[in-house]
This record gives sequence, C-alpha cells and structure tokens, in this order.
Amino acid sequence: MEDSRPAILPKLVLFDVYETILDMSDIERRVNTLLDSKRGYTIWFELCMQYTFADNCTVQFHDFQSIASATLRMTAQLLKASITDDEIEGVLELMKHLPVKENVQEGLSGIADQEFRIAALTNSPASLVMHRMDESGLISYFEEVLSAESVRKYKPSIEVYRWAAHKLQAEPAETIMVSGHGWDIAGAKNAGFQTAYIRQSNQMLYPLAPTPDLTCGDIVDLCDQLKNIKLSHLVL
Repeated sequence: MEDSRPAILPKLVLFDVYETILDMSDIERRVNTLLDSKRGYTIWFELCMQYTFADNCTVQFHDFQSIASATLRMTAQLLKASITDDEIEGVLELMKHLPVKENVQEGLSGIADQEFRIAALTNSPASLVMHRMDESGLISYFEEVLSAESVRKYKPSIEVYRWAAHKLQAEPAETIMVSGHGWDIAGAKNAGFQTAYIRQSNQMLYPLAPTPDLTCGDIVDLCDQLKNIKLSHLVL
C-alpha cells in the first residue's frame, strides 16, 4: 500500500488572522448597514485585496489601513451610498474588537500541547493584531505576530512568506500556512510552504492553484489532523 504520509513533518504552524482566527461578521454587518447593501462588505473586501495586490505590482506602497479606508470610499461610490470619515473610522476601530472564532482557543491549545511552533502572518498592522490577541488572551500561544507591512508587500506575494520563514528561522517546507483565504493558500504553496485551508462559507479555493495539503472545518479539526500526521511519522 502506498504511504500517504507527508514527506516532511511541519514544525511551524503559521496562521493568517482575519477570518481564520478572528470573526469578521460584526464588520460585515456594519459595512452592509452603512452602505445599505447585502453585498457591501463583499465588494469592499474584494476591492481592498485588489488594491493591495496592485501595490505589490507597482513601485508604490500604502499601509493596509489606508487601503482599507480608500476602498471603502470606492465601494460607497460604486453603490451610490454616502459614508462619512467618522463612519469609516468606526469600521476600522471595530477591527480592534472582533470576536475570536469558535473553537480557536481549544485548537491552539491542542496544537501547542503537541509542541508545534505557532506564529501569525497578517497583512494588517502588527500593532492592531497584537492588541486584539492580547485582549483576547490568545497572544500566549504565538511566538511572534508578523505583518507583511514590514517588507512593504502584501500576501500572497511570495516574498512575504519567504521573509516570514527567514524571520522565524524556519524552513518553508517545514512550515504550514493556515488560512481561510484561497489566495493566501495559493501564495504560501507557491512559496514552498505546506498549507492548511480552513473552510469558509464565503470563501473558496482557487482551482488553478496547487491543492492544499490539509482541508479543515476549523482549528480543532486542524489540531486533530496535525496530531495524526505527527503520529504517522512515529510509525516505522
């Protein structure tokens, strides 16, 4: 029977943050209400990512909060809605107080108990994520919270993942990127990482990208799959 075990046991579990660890539902409701559209948040998120990708391909760089603000204005214009500076600031402020997704703490605890290294890699400012991680009590699970802004690029630029691996003194092949975004999985896989996709009702994998190594319902499921992989490597 063919051995189905991964060739390399991951040592570092590297997490995306927004929509992977933190729940964006509160922001989705706020944006949809402000723009009076059930698709307002979806359009905004797509535009926001589109223009971070545009920055990756040009000689300019804007911080993530500025791109989020500018594209929220663009979304309002597209939907023929009005939005004030205070309302935009309120949406961005909400990023500091998002709830943790269900089962995240249990999953992180289980992964830590298996002695995997744990870190985070986000497109958002590190200070913003650190604030929420500290406030939620999750920060103790993470060696580091890294922001792509440090290299003036955004995921899924391959440079971001390779920089993160170098920063954490980890081999890409021994690092598994965990994300609920198909574009994030595509970027990490093409950077030489192992990948774990957390299924989301409003997200999907890019069918032209390499298939993720793991597909999970949530982080507890990820924990269980990592445990099985680790046990399989102990079998002679």
